[in-house]
Amino acid sequence: MTKSWHISRRTLLKGLGVAMALPFLEGMSPGLVWGAPPAKAALPKRLAFFYVPNGVHPREWSPSGTGKDFELSTILKPLQPFKDHMLVVSGLTCDKARPNGDGPGDHARAMSAFLTGAQPVKTEKVSGDGPKVKVGISVDQVAAAEVGTQTRLPSLELGCEGGRQAGNCDSGYSCAYSSNLSWKTDLTPMGKDVDPRSVFERLFAGGSKGESEAARIKRMQYNKSVLDFVAEDAESLRNLLGVNDQRKLDEYLSGVRDLELRLAKVEKANADVPPGVSKPGGIPKDYAEHIHIMCDLLVLAFQGDLTPSVPSRWPTRAAIETTR
Repeated sequence: MTKSWHISRRTLLKGLGVAMALPFLEGMSPGLVWGAPPAKAALPKRLAFFYVPNGVHPREWSPSGTGKDFELSTILKPLQPFKDHMLVVSGLTCDKARPNGDGPGDHARAMSAFLTGAQPVKTEKVSGDGPKVKVGISVDQVAAAEVGTQTRLPSLELGCEGGRQAGNCDSGYSCAYSSNLSWKTDLTPMGKDVDPRSVFERLFAGGSKGESEAARIKRMQYNKSVLDFVAEDAESLRNLLGVNDQRKLDEYLSGVRDLELRLAKVEKANADVPPGVSKPGGIPKDYAEHIHIMCDLLVLAFQGDLTPSVPSRWPTRAAIETTR
């Protein structure tokens, strides 16, 4: 006798102050029959934007040749296994990042126009009570408004360098332009998170802010992982899964634990600071490690179906290779 069963995409592994989403599993396919092959289901859509401001050598990022026979450049070589599933577009430009009569300020214009396609208002030219900062809604937020209600976080804004929301940062343009890639409205930027620990807690902590913080402190006091708090739920779910889903769940949980260990290592290293110097929290001292951890957090957010869109801003010296 067969029986139908189905795991909701909104299923969470829960424990004290922890609510972990699951990766997309075969058991989430609609109309699944026990013992039968899983039905093909549309995989969740994912959208990520990476921005490296004014600091790359274009020829090293452009493949040679066109059509299916193109050859990846040295920087793009790590993506060779995914070559048949990717498209590299060259020769694009953004007109609204040009001065268009506004004079200098390329860095601020380029970043603010990248996802908005709009010309930013030059702050120093605004007189009276008009808005001092205005550009446009960014495409990630347009996507978030359409599909973001299906996930816990409509969008996730990440970065590796902090910034200011006020003041003059580039030839009369507000610092908000050169600090924010994502804009919820033409007047409202979406501030990015640069602290890996903060991002980790947002992804995996549950309950109210106070409860989440209390749970985090308890985990640290007893040297426990978030996985320790959801172990019972995870084991119960695992007993219901097929072999493929069990492997996928194990890989996902291992990824979460690996990231926890790396964050703990970073925080331990950051604890040794001279007297009078503020502790930098979960931000690694090593810049490359900072980038890698943030990218791994992005992957976990996608695996756990926590957000459909991630706009990420990396400083000039960053070199990112990524794929969907």
